[in-house]
Parts: sequence; structure tokens; C-alpha cells
Amino acid sequence: MKQKLQRFSLYLLFFQTGLTMGSNEKILAEIGKKISLPCGDSTNGEKQEIQWNKDGSMFMRYNRNKVKTFGKAVPAGSNRFDIQPGITNNLEMTAVQLIDAGTFTCKKSGSDVKTVELIVFEVLVEPSNILLMSENLKLSVKSSPVMNFDVSWLKNDIKITDGPNVELKNITIEQSGDYTCCIKMNDGAETCFSKTIRVKGIIPSPAIVYMSGKKPITLPFIFNFKVRDSPLQDEVRAIEGNIKYLSSTVQTLTVTSGAACWPQKCQTKSDPEDLSASIRSPQSGLYQMEIVLKIGEREKKLQREVCVANLTVSTSHNIMVSESNITLLCSINCIEKDGRLCWRHENKSYEICGPPGKGKLAKEITVAPETTGNWTCGVLIGEKRLASINLTLELPQGFLSSPLFWVTVVVGVIVFLLIVIILTIMIARHRRVRRARYRAWILENLHHDRRCECNYKGFAPQRLRQNI
Repeated sequence: MKQKLQRFSLYLLFFQTGLTMGSNEKILAEIGKKISLPCGDSTNGEKQEIQWNKDGSMFMRYNRNKVKTFGKAVPAGSNRFDIQPGITNNLEMTAVQLIDAGTFTCKKSGSDVKTVELIVFEVLVEPSNILLMSENLKLSVKSSPVMNFDVSWLKNDIKITDGPNVELKNITIEQSGDYTCCIKMNDGAETCFSKTIRVKGIIPSPAIVYMSGKKPITLPFIFNFKVRDSPLQDEVRAIEGNIKYLSSTVQTLTVTSGAACWPQKCQTKSDPEDLSASIRSPQSGLYQMEIVLKIGEREKKLQREVCVANLTVSTSHNIMVSESNITLLCSINCIEKDGRLCWRHENKSYEICGPPGKGKLAKEITVAPETTGNWTCGVLIGEKRLASINLTLELPQGFLSSPLFWVTVVVGVIVFLLIVIILTIMIARHRRVRRARYRAWILENLHHDRRCECNYKGFAPQRLRQNI
């Protein structure tokens, strides 16, 4: 009977102890923060002796003589702990650590007043709160002592997942923000801890730039931090960079003390976040922009591609005849996914658009007065026109009024006159040659017959010579 009473007493004591522990107030704290463990109101103010115990051992005492005594349970760095004598007698902790976790009891004048269970959590961010674009982010939480609890994660107050760990690969600047770890204990106690994550990198910019003839263009290269200014210690800095076209380097980044600029714009600093590059003689095709950024000991190469688009138009036939069928051709070397090529006539009575994302468009028309004039091929996204180029169609004029006819007539007349002049010169020359030969023949005959006198009526050498 005596043993049964002893066993019942032990059960009762265990039940009361468990009930007391179960009813203890829980303080859920984050590592590095400042907390206050409540002791309750005091009636005697500073004249009362206060003692805080941790896990049954004296932790800290404040006596009537205003002397503070630390127990063996106090870890190194006792200046982190303090008792605020007065109404509350709370135990103040700064820069809370995992080893500070435990069960704390406040005693006044030798009697227990209040018991508080301190649980310390640590939210780990890897590699750091500041990341470079395309790095991997890992968030995790641990507690001391190790306990079972439920964890949910939120970003900007929107839930993203459950569980003690979160991993985001190839992080982007859009994923910057406040990440909140919400913890719920089995007994219903809950709290939330927030971490601000900042991602440094390239701001999304148009990936297509439209060229007009050979005019200079600007390739957008804009960051969400002051990439052109020399950074402070532990901030993001530039290491190197370049622009390539068809694997050939077009420009090389100039870097001085972590500040970056392109050679022709190093003196201008209108916007320290703008590292856009000017190409004086652009070519259509793909340009690749690169930069190497560094923070601490971590480096990351960031790249973006910009396509320089060239819009061209033509017809399937160079010579048009009324009522003939021709094809209007429009093409571009790169286009947005939701961009469309559209043909439009100047009187807007004829219009056709191709499917989104297609870089070629052909339109068949019948040549007639109402289809001639200016045709425009443009790149449209919705109702917004990004680029356009004109093509003029003209019908051939009448035969007699055609410039080609009169050019042919003039050329023919000139050729005819040249032929006449050449023939005249040739005939005149031929006559002179014949006359010269005839004269030479007569002189030669006269030489042989100069002594011969003939009364013949038809031959008179002297008279002939005189005539010659």
C-alpha cells in the first residue's frame, strides 16, 4: 500500500511538472536580434532581489545593493545580458545566439515568479543576402534545441513553398525582395522572420534594335546598380567586358577601380546605371554583350544578345505591266515573338499582316491604277509600329510619251549623223585619192612625151600642161 502511494505521488509530481512545463511561455527568437524575457511586475521596485536561472542553474542575479552577479551558465560575452531593475525586472539579451536557448526562470526573494522557454532560430542565406544575377540562392532554417516545427516561405507576402529549405537556381533581379520564413510549433506558437535578398545584374531591355540605313545605333546594357561608379568595399564591381559580332570583338570595356565604361563614353556619366554602347557603323545580325562582375570572392559572367534588325522590301518583277500579277516581298532578319510584318497601301484600302514571329511576308497584287503608289511594310506589336519602309509602284507610261522612247530616238539620230559624217569623210577622201592618182598619171605621160608635138586636135601637150 505504501509503495502504491509513493508511485501515485511520483505520477502526480510528474503530471504537475509536465503541466507546468507545457504551460510555460515560449519566446521564439531569431539569431542576432535583441529580446527581452519577461519577469512580471514588481511591487517593491529596485529594493527587491532578482535572480534568473537557466535550466536550473543560476544565470544572473541582481541584489539589493545593485550588484550584478553572473553564473556559470552565462556564455562568453556577458555584456550581452542585463537585468533591468524596476517594475519589470526583465532579462535583456542582445545579439542572441543559438547557445542562449533554454528554459529561464525568474525568482524574486527566493520564490519562482515566471518560467520562459527561449527557442532560437537561425535563417541561413547562401551565398549571401546580395547575389549576382544567375547565381543559386539557398534559404534554410535551423533551431536550438533541434525541434519539430512546420515552416512555410513567403516572398513579398505571397506563399511560395513549404519546408525547411528553399533553393532558387539562376536567380534573376525580378526575384529580389523580402523572403519571410514563418514557423509554427506543435503547441501553436508561431513567428515569422524576414530576410531581404538583393540581386545585382542586367535590367531586361529590348533584345532587338532596328537599324535605318547606316545610321549609328545604341545597344541597351542597363543595370540595377551603379556599374559606372567605383564601388565601396564588399559591393559589386566590374572586372572586364566586351561586345562581339560574329565572334569578333567590336568594343572592349574600360574598367577603373571597379567602375566600367565604353571607351567613347568614359567622360560622360549622365546615368551611372546605363552602360549602353553606341555602334557607329552597325551591321544586321546578332551582337553579344558580356561583363564579368565580382562581389567578395565570387565572380559571374553575365551575357545578353541584341539582334540588329534590317527591314527590306522588293517586288517579284522589276517591269510591271497593267493587269499583270506581281508579289510584294518584305523580310527582316529578326523579330519579336508577338511582332508581325504588315503590308499597307497609302489609301489603307489594302492591308495584310503575317502571323506573329514570322520574319517574311509576301503579298500578291494585280497591277492597276488603284494598286499603284506607296506601299509600306512595317513591324507591328499590337497597334504599335516599331519600324517601317516604303516601296513605290508605278505603271509604265505611253510609248510616245515614254522617256525611254525619246532617249532611243535621240540616240538613233546621233548614231545616224555619225554614220553620215563618217561616210562623207570616206567618200571625200576616196575622191581626193583618185584625183591625185589621175594627176600623177598625166604628169608621167607628159614627161615621156614632152618633145612630141602633135597637131592632133585632141592632144596638145603644152596646152595640157598649162591647164595642169
